[in-house]
Amino acid sequence: MRTKLYTVSSGSSSRSLRRCFLVLSLLTIALFALLCGGRGGDRAVSSGLQVARGCFAPYDAGDSIRTDLRSFLHTRIADSDFVLFGDTSSPAPERKSFWEKQRRSFEKTFIIEGRWRLFANGLAVTLGITVASAILGTFFAFLQCCMRRSTRKWLRYPAKFYIGLMQGTPILVILLIMYYVVFAKFQAPWGLEKEIVATISLALNFAAYAGEMMRTGVDSIDKGLIEAARALGFGRFQVFSKVIFPIATRRIIPVYKGEFISLLKTTSIVGYIATQDLTKASDIVRARTYEAFFPLVATALIYLLSAHILASFFAFMEYRLNPVNRRKRAKGEVNV
Repeated sequence: MRTKLYTVSSGSSSRSLRRCFLVLSLLTIALFALLCGGRGGDRAVSSGLQVARGCFAPYDAGDSIRTDLRSFLHTRIADSDFVLFGDTSSPAPERKSFWEKQRRSFEKTFIIEGRWRLFANGLAVTLGITVASAILGTFFAFLQCCMRRSTRKWLRYPAKFYIGLMQGTPILVILLIMYYVVFAKFQAPWGLEKEIVATISLALNFAAYAGEMMRTGVDSIDKGLIEAARALGFGRFQVFSKVIFPIATRRIIPVYKGEFISLLKTTSIVGYIATQDLTKASDIVRARTYEAFFPLVATALIYLLSAHILASFFAFMEYRLNPVNRRKRAKGEVNV
């Protein structure tokens, strides 16, 4: 009785093992055929089936499986130059040169399907968010500067708390909180709610740093200049517009320039809320082409060029606002 049970169990195990080997063999043949493709795939299927025929022979189902597999592969696989199983009747594979591969990668990244437009639209969104955030953030920074310099505690302490909150919280976390919590039900015209939320979030973070720059610039002005202006009969607004603002602006611009460029680079995180900026555009292209070199390098170069243009613009402003250069221009010593 024991011997009989043992025989039945051994037969059942043998059939299970054969079925498992059948499935693994078919999967292996399919993998080779997919790698080869076309005529090479046909040869791989034929050779593989001949090798595995001894394993499949006891099962009638194997023939139908082989037939279905062959028809499936013939309809799905494209032509290929690879040769497997020692078949030398087909021509040798043609290897592409390094520059040919780069040319093909460039076409896939920018030319095919007009994918360069994704980069152009992403750059427009990035610059739009940067400029809008800087303008709004500068306004918030001016209010914050006035509150920080106020003698009233109910204005000064909230400004200090706001600065500490923004400087101690990652900007990405602020962006996600604003989008998923504060403006979760916000609906903007033309579907611009993502861009608007990104602009407000970046502006709030920008204001925390720019406001401290403004306060430092104003506090660095010699009080004797302010007292002299008041002695000449200037009012508070005249003192601010003719003495404090011009001097503070010249001292703020160098550090403001760095913060502005940092804001441009910080916009690369707005893709987390599905805003199609420049970085998000490169992600989309990489997902479509499976190419990483040209999308990422192009994105880095565009950011670099944009930052250089902004830095040149602020350098020109510094030059124009410098009183020494103004005197030289008045004397005709320089032509700018």
